[in-house]
Amino acid sequence: MTTQQPKRRVALFRNNFLPYSETFIHDELRFHVRYEVTVMARTLRNEERFKGHKIVAVDHLAGPRDRLGSAWYGATGRSPIIDTAIQTGHFDILHAHFGHNGVYALGFARRHRLPLVVSLHGRDVTVLIGKDRFRPNWWYYSCRCKALFREATYFLAASTELKELIVRAGCPAEKVLINRLGVDLDNFHPQPDQRATSPVELVMVGRFVEKKGHMDGIAAVAQAVSQGHDVKLVLIGDGPLKPQYDRQIAALGLTQRVEFTGPLPHGGVLERISRSTVVLAPSVIAKNLDRESGLIVAKEAAACGIPTIGTLHGGIPDIIDNGVTGFLVPEHDPQRLGERLCQLLGDEELRASFGLAARAKMEREYDIRHRIAALEVIYDDAIQAYKGR
Repeated sequence: MTTQQPKRRVALFRNNFLPYSETFIHDELRFHVRYEVTVMARTLRNEERFKGHKIVAVDHLAGPRDRLGSAWYGATGRSPIIDTAIQTGHFDILHAHFGHNGVYALGFARRHRLPLVVSLHGRDVTVLIGKDRFRPNWWYYSCRCKALFREATYFLAASTELKELIVRAGCPAEKVLINRLGVDLDNFHPQPDQRATSPVELVMVGRFVEKKGHMDGIAAVAQAVSQGHDVKLVLIGDGPLKPQYDRQIAALGLTQRVEFTGPLPHGGVLERISRSTVVLAPSVIAKNLDRESGLIVAKEAAACGIPTIGTLHGGIPDIIDNGVTGFLVPEHDPQRLGERLCQLLGDEELRASFGLAARAKMEREYDIRHRIAALEVIYDDAIQAYKGR
């Protein structure tokens, strides 16, 4: 009779646990097998949605002492509450999501002599190579990133491009591993018979900010309408560029062909994706250098068997195989985006072929169970490497 090995323990650092846009962290925590995870947070958000996790939160009770402790943690990276939790919790490794959370975790890694792994997602990398690193809200991170590069065991980049950028920012290349975020394929089932047909629905998802490239997508939809395609654009999200979207939509005569849903819970997003014919992901590098890493909506569309048209940007080419699972077009090229959209709208057989290939790619490369198993091997390696120092 075999004896089951006790689970190793990991403390996961995310200062704000958890924004709606970071469902991927919630999913990651749910699929660990050999590791037990406790979240170390400064503040809690959206508790009603992200349930079932062990959490130590500095300001959970929101009393005067807790608020003081939260402010102290934010200013210094020190928290007696988290120190005590780590000291008594017998943790094997620390893992921070986002580089700026990594600099907070670094002090705990030092004091408790534990290996630290840091996941990088996009803005936490590009800020280090742009002018925004001089802004006050990024000073703490910018001033401590060199120590983080020196002392953390591994950095996990969500895309090939992100690995190149963090090395450019000064991180040793041998410490950077590519770790693509997975999707729970059990939540996605291709259902062609449930897709809207009159008009067909096109979907764009994400905050209404520059890097999403939504205005290029709106222009591409106008091109499709001008060529006789009966389509409806569903925009899921909200953000500061909403007034600009409204003006563009009115100027293009698309008011009756665009639906703004506002932010939706994850299940609502999946429901609208599953009804769509094509998903658009026209992301661009923003003026502040912000960009995508591994675009979740492109993975979720693929898992539903929906083709995506994306840009040659960030981690999108890692997800979309051009001409096989979808199309890739240059950034800031709504004309080419519109041409590819019209091509897909006019070719049901091509859409079906792309959808089948996209689902197969997700099963082969992005199944969350396989991705978490790979992450746990990285934890194993980090623990061993730290012991060998």
